[in-house]
Amino acid sequence: MGTIWTPDLNAFSGPKYQRLVSAIEQGILQKVLTQGSKLPPQRRLADALGITIGTVTRAYALAEQRGYVEARVGDGTYVNASPVPEIGKVQLNMATCQQPLTDQISTLSDCLSQLAKDPTKLSQLLGYRASPLDQHQQVFHQWLNQRGIQQTPEQLIFTHGGQQAIFACLSAFLSTGDALLHEQYSYPGVRICAKQLGVTSIGVPLTHEGVDLARFEALVQIHHPKLVYLTLNNQNPTCIQYSDSQRQKLLDLAEQYQFYIIEDDVNYCLPEEWHSPLWQLAKQLAIPRVIYISSLSKLFSGGLRQGFILVPEPLIAQVRLAIHSQCWMVSPLNIEIACQLIKKGQITADRDTIVRQRQRLCIAMGERLGLTQTWRGLNGWLHLPEDIKAHHLVTALAAKGILIRNGDDFNCHDNFIRLSLGGAENDSQFQHAIECIEATIHSLVQNAYSVV
Repeated sequence: MGTIWTPDLNAFSGPKYQRLVSAIEQGILQKVLTQGSKLPPQRRLADALGITIGTVTRAYALAEQRGYVEARVGDGTYVNASPVPEIGKVQLNMATCQQPLTDQISTLSDCLSQLAKDPTKLSQLLGYRASPLDQHQQVFHQWLNQRGIQQTPEQLIFTHGGQQAIFACLSAFLSTGDALLHEQYSYPGVRICAKQLGVTSIGVPLTHEGVDLARFEALVQIHHPKLVYLTLNNQNPTCIQYSDSQRQKLLDLAEQYQFYIIEDDVNYCLPEEWHSPLWQLAKQLAIPRVIYISSLSKLFSGGLRQGFILVPEPLIAQVRLAIHSQCWMVSPLNIEIACQLIKKGQITADRDTIVRQRQRLCIAMGERLGLTQTWRGLNGWLHLPEDIKAHHLVTALAAKGILIRNGDDFNCHDNFIRLSLGGAENDSQFQHAIECIEATIHSLVQNAYSVV
């Protein structure tokens, strides 16, 4: 193995030594470099790649620092027995919305190594802080401005992920018995929050442009909600994106009936799919009726629990109080890591290309099967034919080690499934999963026709 492994450094970004470390990491994840295998001698690899031996030496040293490999004096460099944690016993998780695992491990390792060399900064992060550090707010403030989301640092409130942000907003403004309007098919976490708080959650039917506006206004008139929860940019689970006319009308209704819209923009979109949030339109029109929620969980990794809320100024104190009632402070260490990732420009890295490729494969599969489907970002929403049932497909695929979501999980009982495309370790595993899903659907259809 050590004499023939020659990676393609053009597949990675950054200095050449970092590209080589990323190649080693990918080789381990994809099991091209197996545990105990020997890496090529440094001079031989340098000649094969057309780089200096110093570059290879530096890369091998960094790979060892990260725990991927072990240098044995006089013998060479070997892949560690367990250099990268296993994903788990499940062969492929297409039920959880997550980014493909590419350079997150190496990027996070670099951030932590850099932080370890700065004792002054570490001392800032170790104490109790009821309010975030100014430099943290400035990093997020500037990053959001660069994305065209205007706000002041004071309007930015950090949370432990988007779920806490939802719970904080509901607990800040709603009391037992109050009504919360949300999309009929919706993220289950919002209904869980409402139930925990004794709030009545009411689903609004959806159209291809967003909520059914006539039905929405009628429900507003009946229930007089203080809050409405919507996922306008990439609706979960249907992948609908609200139209411009819908956004304008929703703001008009919020102004007319004096409710606030919680805009959950956690779900990732490809750059060409992304739409400027309702928060920005509300700011331009001077209608301060939007509370904006997002996080880095779907941009970088689910384990980075860095969420945030943008809040109209009159509501800031209430939301801060709700956060403090749930946890004394949001970890400044977590925020520091998030800020380093933002400053490095490594939030999504080169994963957009992988997502596009996997989307195309999934869409092609759906077309071959004749399914009605919508794809956006990491998710796809597919309508199954009448002759097979969603729960049968979910069960059959789980038996083969592939997890997907039944539409029932989102309060949709019309034979839909949701596929998320980030869980595969590599392209070949993803291709195998798509082939397995397609074959399983064909098999279930044939079995349905064979039953008399």
